Amino acid sequence: MKRILKYVVIVAFGMIVLNACKPTENNYRQAYDAAKAKRDAANAEAMIPASGLLSDDGTSLKMVNGDSLFVSRDRLRREPGVTDSLQHYIIGVGVFKMNTNAKAQAAALREKGYEAHALMTTGDRWYTVAGSAATIEGAQNFIKDFKRNNPGYPYIGLPGAPVVIQK
Repeated sequence: MKRILKYVVIVAFGMIVLNACKPTENNYRQAYDAAKAKRDAANAEAMIPASGLLSDDGTSLKMVNGDSLFVSRDRLRREPGVTDSLQHYIIGVGVFKMNTNAKAQAAALREKGYEAHALMTTGDRWYTVAGSAATIEGAQNFIKDFKRNNPGYPYIGLPGAPVVIQK
């Protein structure tokens, strides 16, 4: 009899423990919402330009006539034998690790009438450049026109918008 009572107690205890630890949809939803809020806060913080700090590496956000532009100070190199007429502010619309991808995207943009090039950074990346401008305001206007004429453009490797690269 003691043996049966012992088994009943063990089974009852096991059922209580298993039911108490059972994850519910509400628990999953709370964990998902908490993770999403944390990710959104981190993304928002990453996009806030730091005041008083200057960064020469990576893309920063710059205000021009009330609009924000992504600006980079990457040094770009042309392939040997390639000449271009790029001005001081170069507009990058994609960045790749392989030159064939950058060149293919540049060729597609040239078919649309852009003065597109594939230019290498001093590192291991290749920018697809859609055009250039002499002034930052000219680059801003170029970007506005590009976005209007190319809705849904992917901007691969960039922060969801063209980047102005200072030559």
